[in-house]
Amino acid sequence: MARTMPGRRNMSVLLAIHLLWSCCALPLVTRQHRIPSSAAAWAAIILLLPVAGTLLYLLAGYQRRTTVPRRSDPPADPVGKLVFHGCGTRPTLCNRVEPLHNGNNAFSALIASLQHATRTIHMEYYIFRDDRIGRTIAEILIRKSRAGVEVRIIYDAVGSWRLSRRMLRRMHEAGIRTAAYAPLRFPWFRPGTTRRNHRKIVVTDGKVAYIGGINIAKYYLDGDDSGKWRDEHLRVEGDIVADLQRLFLADWAAARGERLDPADYITPHTVRERTSLQLAWSEEGPSRHTIAEAFALLIARARRRVRICSPYFLPPTLLLDALRMAARSGVRVEIMIPTSSDSHLTDLISDTYVDDLLDAGAEVCRYENGFLHAKVLIVDDETVSIGTANMDYRSLTANMEVTVLIRDREVARNMAATFDADRRNCTRIDGRTWRLSPLRRTAGNLLRLLSPLL
Repeated sequence: MARTMPGRRNMSVLLAIHLLWSCCALPLVTRQHRIPSSAAAWAAIILLLPVAGTLLYLLAGYQRRTTVPRRSDPPADPVGKLVFHGCGTRPTLCNRVEPLHNGNNAFSALIASLQHATRTIHMEYYIFRDDRIGRTIAEILIRKSRAGVEVRIIYDAVGSWRLSRRMLRRMHEAGIRTAAYAPLRFPWFRPGTTRRNHRKIVVTDGKVAYIGGINIAKYYLDGDDSGKWRDEHLRVEGDIVADLQRLFLADWAAARGERLDPADYITPHTVRERTSLQLAWSEEGPSRHTIAEAFALLIARARRRVRICSPYFLPPTLLLDALRMAARSGVRVEIMIPTSSDSHLTDLISDTYVDDLLDAGAEVCRYENGFLHAKVLIVDDETVSIGTANMDYRSLTANMEVTVLIRDREVARNMAATFDADRRNCTRIDGRTWRLSPLRRTAGNLLRLLSPLL
């Protein structure tokens, strides 16, 4: 009997440490995560797996508290005002926009701009691969750098893990400066390691810019096991380029530690076309939820029709509620998602969200002509968002993302026509016959608790 006493004392000590650890961790979790489901998921992980759960929280869930700066003289438009308070950007009026549907159009236009650059090339990508298209662009950048053009590249260390050291070495030898965002160096992981730089931005000579969903990878041209990749990108000129240039330089300062004066890299333009564009982004700080809130407000203000394309559909509660209320109030809500994405786990969870939207009267269709990777929101054929943010928790509450809000009926009609054309390659899910098997429904609902962590 006496021999069991030390074991009991050890168990009591471990239990006391566990309770103390939980009492310290739970207030932090509930203070940072104001959505009950997100806070509950993290709290459960920490309670069940105190050491591993706390480490996971530091890597994926921890958010630094920041103060939102007071801004004066905001725009009159409610959505513009919301973005202004989060990002500090205003709607810009003198712009030229060219939608680039799919990889062929996007890479052709991008290569032409790179070849015409004479002063600066700034590029920021989640994925930059050492493949056919990656090597083609790298060769152009090397030639330009040797000709005296300033070339800077930001790439995400996780998304671009296939970017070879050989290619980087050749670029560095040519004078190209690069910065890897948040490289993983075991065991010195830092809080927020799982938050990635998902942006895709190019600015040449401070005059022409590109933004959208297309990375530097050949599967946008050749396809892969999922088939052809369907995506959207933009070529822009005018006032908006200055905001994209400032965002790149801020990201460069954060990733490389080098602060550059935006005045040296912003070039006056001669665009006189009137197209209203406003840049919105999300990152740690005041803009953390700006894109999600802007999407929700646009959907809530819709009067007739909402169209959405997204490769992943695990919307935060704010967006899901906005979509359900819009559908129930008589707005036609159409959601286009791929038949299957590159993640079977997210597909399983996504089905439970499809259930919710069908119950509310929304239309959901699955794109079957390859892999739908476009991230597009169209509201009332008047406002369009094209950018990098997927309709999921990871994009809208964690990653660094960027999108352009376009308030122009001509562009909106163009994108709406493209959406409607894509619908011909879709199968609509019939709410009357849509049924998930009990096992798939149960598994999806249980895994849905992890949506804020994915």
